[in-house]
Amino acid sequence: MLAFDEQYRIHHGDCIPHMLDEMPEASVDFAVFSPPFPALYAYTSLAEDIGNSEDLKTEAKLHLGFFYRGLRRVLKPGRAAVVHVMQIPRLKRSGEVGLYDFRGLNIRLGERAGLVYEYDWLVRKNPQSQAIRTRSRELQFAGLESDRAKSRGTLGDYLIKFRAPGDNEVSIDTTGQVSRNNWIEWAECCWGDIRETDTLNVAEARSPEDTRHICPLQLSVIDRLVRLYANPGEIVFSPFAGIGSEGVVSLKLERRFYGCEIKPEYHSTAVRNLERVLRSVNESPRLTFSFDSSQEDEK
Repeated sequence: MLAFDEQYRIHHGDCIPHMLDEMPEASVDFAVFSPPFPALYAYTSLAEDIGNSEDLKTEAKLHLGFFYRGLRRVLKPGRAAVVHVMQIPRLKRSGEVGLYDFRGLNIRLGERAGLVYEYDWLVRKNPQSQAIRTRSRELQFAGLESDRAKSRGTLGDYLIKFRAPGDNEVSIDTTGQVSRNNWIEWAECCWGDIRETDTLNVAEARSPEDTRHICPLQLSVIDRLVRLYANPGEIVFSPFAGIGSEGVVSLKLERRFYGCEIKPEYHSTAVRNLERVLRSVNESPRLTFSFDSSQEDEK
């Protein structure tokens, strides 16, 4: 089932076979997304959901390996993809408490698929709020005061920038999109001004399966990245569309949006969120979606 509008479309289903077999090659101008975090957060009970992988070193690695091959296939030559990740805490039941290098795993698999790893930004997180939200003893005062050997700092977010090999045929014009003052701020290696609560409302998308998590990417992060790496009218792609954060920002910035979402509750919420944006900017000229036009439109 596809939700379609002239300015966006969200495929309801697994993004991996969709990217590998169904989406046209080199059809995406920019990709930005946050993949499921395996063995940490519950999203769905589906076997094909990467978030249900029990072991990052085997099952999750296999899923993500196919995923990055698909991403490489659909991304236009010379164009960028930015992946939002964090390091994943390793729980006591897995052995010693520590961290899985999820950032490194994504970089290695992206490179193995043929993407060029170029850079990553660090997004600063507040240690007090993270200690309260995650109940991490390593961050809490109690842990610090009982055994400092096990204490650690807060876990920041990483924005990994990949680029598809080859020459970019259409230069990205930042005129009116990114000022020099913007770039002075955004070129910093650490973004410390991102408000953690700057997200879409998640309440209407919750279901009993969401035991621990719905955490959309901050809208201000998406806004910066879309302005930097996509021209107005171009296609922004999110293979894990969630409740539609990347799509909402893309439409507001006069880009087009294509997404995939496997979970019905998230998919329907994303469609509602994007339709609200379209109604609010209805006076703007409507854009024509270019690929997959042979399929019947669903309004």
